[in-house]
Amino acid sequence: AGHLQGGARNMSKDPKKTAQAAGQVVYCGPTVPGVAVQYTVYTNGTPAALAEAIKEKPILGGLVVPLDKLPEVRRQFHDGAGRYYTLYRKAQENG
Repeated sequence: AGHLQGGARNMSKDPKKTAQAAGQVVYCGPTVPGVAVQYTVYTNGTPAALAEAIKEKPILGGLVVPLDKLPEVRRQFHDGAGRYYTLYRKAQENG
């Protein structure tokens, strides 16, 4: 019976949400030529070139968000206000 309960617990998880938690992210910062295009979705974390760009310009890391945050980021960009909008503007200024 204990084994069956464990299986039932696993069945209750939404596979799509689990996949998102496992590393589907979106780069929402300004396009960095040869590195990343705005709104690119990465399924296994960030690629090496983007990770290197984040080391050089850490603010870009704040613009790599879980896929489920994309609507909120887009709303802030449209409204011209909010945390992600502020990060985006600072990233534009610094490069």
